[in-house]
Amino acid sequence: MTPLGHVAVRQLALKVLAQHAGSAAGAEAFAAAARRAYDDLAHASTPLIGQVGVDALTARAVHLAQREYSWLVDSGELEQTNDPFAQVIVGLERQQPAVATEGAAAVFATFAGLLVTFIGEPLTTGLLRKAWPEAFSDTHAEET
Repeated sequence: MTPLGHVAVRQLALKVLAQHAGSAAGAEAFAAAARRAYDDLAHASTPLIGQVGVDALTARAVHLAQREYSWLVDSGELEQTNDPFAQVIVGLERQQPAVATEGAAAVFATFAGLLVTFIGEPLTTGLLRKAWPEAFSDTHAEET
C-alpha cells in the first residue's frame, strides 16, 4: 500500500463525497453527503480516540483548512454548537458544489493527517477503511 499522504486522502475524500452525493447536484444535497461522510469517519474514530478527541481533531482540521477555504466557518456562528462539523455544513451550503467539494475534502484530509500524527499511519488507514469501505474497494483492485 502506498503511504497515506495528504493528496491521497484528499482524493479518497473526493471519491467518498461523490459516492455519497450521487447524482444530486445542489449545495444542500452535497452538504448532506459531506455530513454522512463525516459521521462515518467520526463513528469509526470514536472508539479509539473518543468523542472529545474527534471533536478536537475536527475543530483543528477546520481551523487549518480555513487558511485555504476561509468560508468554511462563519466566525460569528462559532459559539452556537458543540459540533465543530456543523459549522462546516453551514459553509458548504453557501458554496457552489465544486468549491464546497474541495473545501470538505481539505477538512477530511487534514483530519486524517492529524490522526496520523497521533495514532500513526496503519491505524489511521484502518479507520479510513472502516469509515469509507466503498472508497477502498476500487483502490485495492487498482493496486493489485
